[in-house]
Amino acid sequence: LAVRYRGTTLAAAVATLIVVIGLVAGGRIGFTFFPGVESKVLYANASFTAGTPPQRVIAFLEHLQETLNETEGAFGGELVEMAVVRQGVSTSGDASGQRTGDQYGSVIVELISPDKRSVSNAEFISAWRERTVVPPGIELFTISQRYGGPPGQDVDIRIIGEDPHVIKKAGAELMTKLRSFPGVSAIEDDLPWGQEQLIYHLTPTGRALGLSVDEVGSQLRAAFDGSLVQIFQDGDDEVEVRVVLPDEERHNLGALETFNVILRDGTSVPLRTVVTLTARKGFEALRHTDGKLSVRISADVDRTVSNAAGILAALEENFLPELAVQHRVSYSFEGRAKNQAETMADMKRGALFAVVLIYIILAWVFASYSRPLVIMAAIPFGFIGAVVGHYLMGIELTILSLFGIVGLSGIVVNDSIILVSFYQQLRQAGVPVAQAIPEAACARLRAVLLTSLTTIAGLTPLLFETSVQAQFLIPMAVSITFGLAFATILVL
Repeated sequence: LAVRYRGTTLAAAVATLIVVIGLVAGGRIGFTFFPGVESKVLYANASFTAGTPPQRVIAFLEHLQETLNETEGAFGGELVEMAVVRQGVSTSGDASGQRTGDQYGSVIVELISPDKRSVSNAEFISAWRERTVVPPGIELFTISQRYGGPPGQDVDIRIIGEDPHVIKKAGAELMTKLRSFPGVSAIEDDLPWGQEQLIYHLTPTGRALGLSVDEVGSQLRAAFDGSLVQIFQDGDDEVEVRVVLPDEERHNLGALETFNVILRDGTSVPLRTVVTLTARKGFEALRHTDGKLSVRISADVDRTVSNAAGILAALEENFLPELAVQHRVSYSFEGRAKNQAETMADMKRGALFAVVLIYIILAWVFASYSRPLVIMAAIPFGFIGAVVGHYLMGIELTILSLFGIVGLSGIVVNDSIILVSFYQQLRQAGVPVAQAIPEAACARLRAVLLTSLTTIAGLTPLLFETSVQAQFLIPMAVSITFGLAFATILVL
């Protein structure tokens, strides 16, 4: 029947391939750069308003310890192996995200191995967060987990602009948008607010008196930071002599009311006469990318709820272009998204190189330019089985799935080689085409099945392995096992 209605057979196979490609391209079957294998380490980070007394940070860290113990007890106990409390430090899975200061605090929790507990990290984090009461004055509180695989977070977007307040505002809008996606947590930026700043501008009187912004600034700096007037040696020590206001004036904002600015003619006028002071929040640190100001927005994604690639695609399509135009900023994807783009480019070159090598070998063996194309026609259809296998197993496609698909390309041609070789022998013996094809399929049925089933049987135990280490390899095994099974049926 397949030979008699070969047009229908081919059309059905091609239609199935198109549907499967559509499922992947449309996001029905998600793609994650690297498998989300749970680790043992959790991070709880708190960032209070700059200037917060250390005692308030310590009190909240003690509260976090209490709620951690309550959460552990709610799940039966003996889940936490170790908890380290750090006051003055904010710690995350990415070393570049560490910050120091009196307003920061963190708790690093090490749980028992995921193989020895029934509670997932996401469930534990959710229960811990529900029991935690966030005090007033806290700017950011996150609980996140460390994922296995390459460094970087699921969502990592850099916004680049000219004005720190503009990129901070754009980053705040992006953070608000991220909170609307289910499963997104630990949303933070690397441009935290710092202490309050006083910005001064010259008044018309100050300009009329011949003052400049630099002159006023140098006098304020000399008064509150000190002016170096002499350096001398005292034995092995080098001693600096600075002229500075007394501490009771330097540490009191009221000193600005009585501060006098010296004019060029030696006379002085009150500071408030020549400048206006406006208060605004400053930044703890400014980040730069290629000489321009930038802010990075990062977040974790619960992979059982949402897909990081889908979230980034939705932002790219509907939100980020409008944000860039509205605030006159630019943006780029960092972290795992950047690694994914680079790896995918390498994968395309590698896959093309592999296909070319397969064709060269087949053309050399069969002494034909067209017959290798017939044999290699089975390669795209192996993709159908690989995708369906991921759907049936309830896992997303990963970079290791693509490794498996590239390897599958070299495996599925084995069945085609067996059939085409025997078909070629029958044709050389004078058997008609309509008879040679079914006869070759029937005669080589056992050889084709053994070639595929031995590979499938060897990989099947890996599909049902539950250990943490095996989770990295299961997507690759699914691609090869299901892809080979489907391609074998299609080849026959």
